[in-house]
Amino acid sequence: MDEMWTFVGRKKQKVWLWLAVERASRRIVAWTLGTRGAEAAHRLWHQLPARYRRHCWYFTDEWKAYPQVLPASRHRRCPKGDGGTNVVEAINCSLRHRCGVLVRKSCSFSKCLKMHTARIKISIDCHNRNIILT
Repeated sequence: MDEMWTFVGRKKQKVWLWLAVERASRRIVAWTLGTRGAEAAHRLWHQLPARYRRHCWYFTDEWKAYPQVLPASRHRRCPKGDGGTNVVEAINCSLRHRCGVLVRKSCSFSKCLKMHTARIKISIDCHNRNIILT
């Protein structure tokens, strides 16, 4: 799991994209938009399919919202450079490459959250379809 910031309207209006990725297949299994707090982490947790909530290990960076949501017995906090979040970080880069509104230094941005969500959904759907086809 990981989060990355985007913005809607102007750079001061940050919106965080939270991703849950299955490491083996590199498929995005859940995602949500919100702040960087525990509320968005809870939404991501509840969007995970039930089997992922029951039977998985969760590798995250050391952001403080994750321990508030994830079961401690299955949560693995990975410090920078550890490699535990390499897969999701690579997918973040791939999404930024495909979706202009996710690029931090870009002239491409969404004016409203509804369009921002739609653009990100299309990018994630394309990512998952490409994973399945290859």
